[in-house]
Amino acid sequence: MLPKINTIIYACDLEGKTQAAMELVLSLANTHGAKVILMHAVEPLNAQAANMINNYMSEEVRATMRKDAIKDIDTRMERLLSEFMEKYSQELSSLEQKPETMIVNGIPAESIQRIAKEKNADLIVMNSRTHGRLSQMIIGSTANKVIHTSSIPVLVVPIK
Repeated sequence: MLPKINTIIYACDLEGKTQAAMELVLSLANTHGAKVILMHAVEPLNAQAANMINNYMSEEVRATMRKDAIKDIDTRMERLLSEFMEKYSQELSSLEQKPETMIVNGIPAESIQRIAKEKNADLIVMNSRTHGRLSQMIIGSTANKVIHTSSIPVLVVPIK
């Protein structure tokens, strides 16, 4: 029996040029009647940056900045999703459920794996950038980590 795709995690970095991957995710969801979870991982600061910020800003200011950043990311994700849902409204009219958005805190590769497991995902879709000749020979470090540690299929969409 062929495997059924019920849930797709789209790990989106929101740095532009995500159109091809988003179109593919929505097409797969439509074809398979799958649920889409559009997620973005907010990477933690390294220890040095965290110490510097802690020395110059109060806890209240840091909390406000973090809340504002998460609100901005959420707005961008919702806008991206709305634009695609509107642009492809006819093709996506049979989509069984509106895609869900999630913002998670943590190292991206680990967060993607955790959410995929929690949501019982059947497929992870990610972007991978190629910047120069050398980097064209390898894919991004986050995508690479997910590919090599995932227990479910990972589809990497190149962004040029």
